[in-house]
Amino acid sequence: MSLTTLDREELKKLIKDSVENYPDLDALVANGALVRHRGSWYEPKSTDAFNAIIRYAKAVRVGKDGRGQVQVAKQSKRLAALAKKF
Repeated sequence: MSLTTLDREELKKLIKDSVENYPDLDALVANGALVRHRGSWYEPKSTDAFNAIIRYAKAVRVGKDGRGQVQVAKQSKRLAALAKKF
């Protein structure tokens, strides 16, 4: 199955969007919107913070205190390099 030019353009747009809109995790932690846990686990304190990071989630779990935690994938260097080519 080959991709049409419309499919290719759509994929390019998705890649660019993904790279450009990756959340600034350090700023969210500094503002108090996220609480950092061991590894790359974060506990969102608001719905807006959750919505900002859920697109980049690798896993979701519930901590011992019953609060949800999200493991966020690192920003892909390959996708960033690919987005620059477009």
